Amino acid sequence: MRKLLLLGSLLLIAISSFAVLPGAAHISAQTSTGTPVATTTGPSNTVEAFVVLCQDVAVVNFSGTMLVGYDIFYQVFGGPNGTGTAFTGVRQVAAAGNFDVNERLAYNSGSTLATGATGSIRAFVARESNSSSIDFEFTVNDFQDGCTDANTTQPGTTTVSVDTTSGASAAPTTRRPGFTTSLFAPNGALLNPNLQPEADVVVGARPSANFRSQTPGLLFAECDEYPLALPGVIYDNDNVVIYWSWFTSTLEEMNEHLANANYSVTVNTARLNDVQRTEPVLRSGDYWIFYTYRAGNLRPGHYEVAYNLTWNQPVNDGYDDYGPGTANPREGGNCNFDVTRNPSNSSVAYTDMFFPTEYPVHNIFPND
Repeated sequence: MRKLLLLGSLLLIAISSFAVLPGAAHISAQTSTGTPVATTTGPSNTVEAFVVLCQDVAVVNFSGTMLVGYDIFYQVFGGPNGTGTAFTGVRQVAAAGNFDVNERLAYNSGSTLATGATGSIRAFVARESNSSSIDFEFTVNDFQDGCTDANTTQPGTTTVSVDTTSGASAAPTTRRPGFTTSLFAPNGALLNPNLQPEADVVVGARPSANFRSQTPGLLFAECDEYPLALPGVIYDNDNVVIYWSWFTSTLEEMNEHLANANYSVTVNTARLNDVQRTEPVLRSGDYWIFYTYRAGNLRPGHYEVAYNLTWNQPVNDGYDDYGPGTANPREGGNCNFDVTRNPSNSSVAYTDMFFPTEYPVHNIFPND
């Protein structure tokens, strides 16, 4: 069994290959001689790997911290340092935030690791939707000296990864930002940083039922589509700001998007004017733009944002195609939210930009 701690970052270091000496329980990653180490001031991906290779099964534990949009990929080999026969396909492990994942994975039919032989896993951290966009990679060796119940029955050692080499889904849809991790917001912020994912069944009242965001009044235009984008309790003395975003892997792709994108965003059917857009900013390896609309103080009642995006011609964001003739000809969604009277009952100067309603009454695509 081998244990390995690795650190990664979009600005971080190039991690060299390294050997594992038989009998070594722990090793640390080192950069190649002469390779400069970049100083990292922001968050980074970190992975600690614990591996046990048995005759016909691998037991793997990954733990650490994962940035939004990244996953762990790994493959088991019959030789050291990622060499020899591939015993499995390339597996993708969905990880988000602080994670601790255990997996017991059977080898391909007919593959066995003989007693006394050294096998390995080759693992890497990459974009969850593009495994070729790698943050860092590493190998972990293990000497097959017999497997006992103690080292092959880690808690939760079931198959949790998906096989990316057999046409399996790249990752569960619930791994998307907004489901298990907060969405990016303008000015380097996160939306609802204090809101956590909830189970399908909750005993008693759901925490989100009376949720008050640490970013009150900041609303994502498609919040109905993302559990972690819930508007929460909004008071009439909160300054309501509506935003939406787009990201691409390169600046060229972003410019192509900007040249062809057509946004239509309304609140209670009234189109938003005076929308502000940021310049592209690099966050977690992608270039992001943010659109914001400052609605100010709204009267108590119900409001519904309707978001619709189309393109003049096909574009690509580095991960998928969008626009006419593609599988994604348009994007759209809603954000329903309520404004209530502030608890101190203080006077508020309303902007009166929109007329509130009592409940959702609109349809983003009225011709559908």
